[in-house]
Amino acid sequence: MEAWILYGVIAAIFIGCRDIFTRHFMKKYTPTEHILYYYVLCSAVILGYVAYKKTCTNEKVRCIDLEDLWKYGLIALLSVLIISPCETLSLKTCKNPGQSKAVINLNTLIVFFLGVVVLKDQFSLKRVGGILLTLIGVYFVI
Repeated sequence: MEAWILYGVIAAIFIGCRDIFTRHFMKKYTPTEHILYYYVLCSAVILGYVAYKKTCTNEKVRCIDLEDLWKYGLIALLSVLIISPCETLSLKTCKNPGQSKAVINLNTLIVFFLGVVVLKDQFSLKRVGGILLTLIGVYFVI
């Protein structure tokens, strides 16, 4: 098995656990409170991770290049103002978190199409079949 597949499966398992956690805490906290607590705690964990990598593994941690700052800023702004609230509200208001995530994970198709356009990747009949199966699967889940 290729390493990227293993990493993807591990990420999928933990993202699923995170989504169940989010759904559970939406009964106790407002979406704004949840996003605040989640991102503040994520920031603390990330800072700890960076400190560990820098001190224990001697990984060089550079400052962001100024030409990339606006790109990171734009993605951060979109994440905080649009993506996280929509994802959280979708999980909060759905009947089953799997339904919400099935729709949200249509981002895979968007990434695929962007990859075809931006990276000039090949568009084959096999991939069209995969896209159709994905759309049919999402339809049956929701």
